[in-house]
Amino acid sequence: MRGVAIVGVGNMGGAIARRLLDQRWPVQVFDVDAAKVAALQALGAGGRGDAAAAVVGCGVLVVCVVDAAQVEDVLFGPRGAAQVMRAGQAVLLCPTIAPGDVEDFARRLGERGISAIDAPMSGGPARARDGSMSLMVACDEVVFERQRMVIEAMSSKVFRISGSPGDGARTKLVNNLLAGINLAGAAEALAMAQRLGLDPAGTST
Repeated sequence: MRGVAIVGVGNMGGAIARRLLDQRWPVQVFDVDAAKVAALQALGAGGRGDAAAAVVGCGVLVVCVVDAAQVEDVLFGPRGAAQVMRAGQAVLLCPTIAPGDVEDFARRLGERGISAIDAPMSGGPARARDGSMSLMVACDEVVFERQRMVIEAMSSKVFRISGSPGDGARTKLVNNLLAGINLAGAAEALAMAQRLGLDPAGTST
């Protein structure tokens, strides 16, 4: 099954959906905001009324919601996708959530024969739209190869972390810490420049 289901089509999920549609992937979407679904329907996506309906006929589900509680609802809620998914289908877990949560979701999906791909994102909506965002992917190698085409359609910067879901989430935490340190360092450098009487905006000729 070549179709892709995307649940959560806000800034990042919506950008991913648009990118896949541009590449002529069959895309089905669901979001609690009906306007976001309608906007993608106008571009050729199939709009669905819940996560379970979105995944029917698709080989992979891309989850782009905010936190672990929302992932729980998307997968295992009253109209969650896991209840209708079949063995061999896969779930890309793209939110930034705790490694332990990723491991728990992967275990529960695995009990149903559903493959979990730990794939947190780095980069804003513009980079998701043009495919230059980073994906930090941790999953079994066989699963990765099976879903390689859609993963590489989503991003040209795919970092294979390990074969263990949860390691992608750990890498994202390290990435976020490094980004925070860089921001703090830049702020301290600008503050020092001001104390020394320099213009932080700078000029060039």
